[in-house]
Amino acid sequence: MRKGISQMVGAVVGAGALLALAAPQALAAPASGPRPVPASETTVQLPAGAVPEHWTIDRKAPAVKLPMPESGRVTASQGVQGSLADSPWLQSRNSVFQGQTCGTDRVDMVTGWGPMTLSLSQSRAVSSQWSSSVSIAAWKVSGTVGFSVTDTATNTETGSYTVPDGKFGTLEAYPLFDHFTFDVYDTSVGNRYVGGGDAFHPVGFCYNHWAN
Repeated sequence: MRKGISQMVGAVVGAGALLALAAPQALAAPASGPRPVPASETTVQLPAGAVPEHWTIDRKAPAVKLPMPESGRVTASQGVQGSLADSPWLQSRNSVFQGQTCGTDRVDMVTGWGPMTLSLSQSRAVSSQWSSSVSIAAWKVSGTVGFSVTDTATNTETGSYTVPDGKFGTLEAYPLFDHFTFDVYDTSVGNRYVGGGDAFHPVGFCYNHWAN
């Protein structure tokens, strides 16, 4: 990943979190839509130092289709990469899905003493993000990766965590992204590869929970 995801997560809009209290033997009401699954059962990339058993993933978007990269990349020198600006000759190509990744900028959190059930349920808009080693227009990258890299996606977070009796629990929500890479070519010099970048599309939420 060419840039830390924490530098690329966009502004998040939404109201405050809902804290739901329940008896220790009560079950949380089932959420509508896809149910969160343990991060250890997915291919999601968690933040550095994360404990997989504490994380669950709630994907809101359909599974991504893997695009096939084109061939014929010719590596350019760093000097060529640094001297280019966006022009009609620059093209974005070779979108490749790199997997799911959890952002590191928290969008919501609730805490409380057990026994209780902590719940998060809000609609939130999260920005798509992208970066490139070569200055290229956003619309070109959007056409390659298959989504607008300047738009936002609104999803509803629906996470919960039952805190054990006598413990202080925390439930956090983070955005879940599909991560794509792309290449940039200069067609004025024989389709020469001159750089590349990353694009991140929000598709759901990651939840981190623990008690101490």
